[in-house]
Amino acid sequence: MARATTDTVRIGVAGLGEATTEILPAYSSHPFVRLAAAADKRESALELFHSEFNAAVYTDIEEMCKSPDIDAVYIATNHELHCDHVLLALSYGKHVIVEKPMALTMEECERMNKAAEDAGLTLLCGHNHSWDAPIRKMRQIVVSGELGRVRMINSMNFNDFMMRPYPHSHLQHSRGVVLNQGPHQIDTVRLLGGGMVRSVRGMAMQFDPGRPGEGAYMAYLEFEDGTPASCVFNGYGMFDTSELFWWLGEGGTPRYPDKNMLCRQNYYNLQEPERTQVLEDMKDRMRYGSVGLGQLPDMPVGWEKGGARSETVTERHQPFFGFTLVTCERGDMRQSPDGILIYGDEKREVPIDESAKGRRAEIDELYNALVHGKPLTHSGRWGQATVEVCQAILRSSEERREITLSHQVAYQD
Repeated sequence: MARATTDTVRIGVAGLGEATTEILPAYSSHPFVRLAAAADKRESALELFHSEFNAAVYTDIEEMCKSPDIDAVYIATNHELHCDHVLLALSYGKHVIVEKPMALTMEECERMNKAAEDAGLTLLCGHNHSWDAPIRKMRQIVVSGELGRVRMINSMNFNDFMMRPYPHSHLQHSRGVVLNQGPHQIDTVRLLGGGMVRSVRGMAMQFDPGRPGEGAYMAYLEFEDGTPASCVFNGYGMFDTSELFWWLGEGGTPRYPDKNMLCRQNYYNLQEPERTQVLEDMKDRMRYGSVGLGQLPDMPVGWEKGGARSETVTERHQPFFGFTLVTCERGDMRQSPDGILIYGDEKREVPIDESAKGRRAEIDELYNALVHGKPLTHSGRWGQATVEVCQAILRSSEERREITLSHQVAYQD
């Protein structure tokens, strides 16, 4: 694995979209990481990035990748472009972080991994809720053995993903929730179970024929050691699993109870062809550099980013990506707003160290790999294994049978 030439890792960002608004605070505040460059087609985004970070900007990703002034490239372009842009960055000797999904097919994942391995470069699969502090804390408890071995895992998430202002093309490429939201849930379950999924039996469903992609799925995973796991996701905005955990959202901020209902109303109040244009406009206005990083001034209620009515909310807890319950031999675990609840002979709460979580944990992993030579946990091979499970859900649904997996890797604790 090639290391950085200095103690500071210089990052170039490929694609200043919606995801960029989430990564910039964590990356820019890291003491040993510098946002050194960005590439995008939009002049407004490039101007803001240059102003905020005094960084080089490019309208062409390849030109940025050629720069000797960056060590790694963060790929945050459209899903269908991930493979091409990862291969491009690797071809110029750059380490890579790639947004989820790592790629849309197993063949693309294999090409990306082989290119990174042949070049001796680091390929990290980023933006995943398996990095969240509560998930990693539950994994630590599992590894400690204090509750015995894991016997089953249940995870479910009911949210408004399919009703959010995403263009139809966005959902078409990602097969709705399966390859967009699925990597969050599958990665989390795989991490908690140790990584090695043996087989998948799943059903993926499309409830609204006018909205491309599968908006819901149910899957039964069996790990190599016999541990079963259930994964349920429904993104059509009816029931909201936040009702089960203190009305806290994906970012750890309060989520108001009528969020799903209002999001559905916003979507279904629009008619074609107006709907398609409005969805495109709303998505564009959520990108970095369109209207700044704050609350969008005239975004309809229900379509705000996150679950809080105002971006000025200061109350923040641990992030909740749905409800996950881990059953061990001597106790059950789930997360609380600020810790882990353990149910056994008695109920108790374990606090969580918040020093490194989510996006900060992600960039820490890259930094430690490049500067200190530490092995990756969310490597390209790990990411490929998660894509394999997501693809197996789709294939199992189409063929109505159990799918045996062949590209799984163990989690490196």
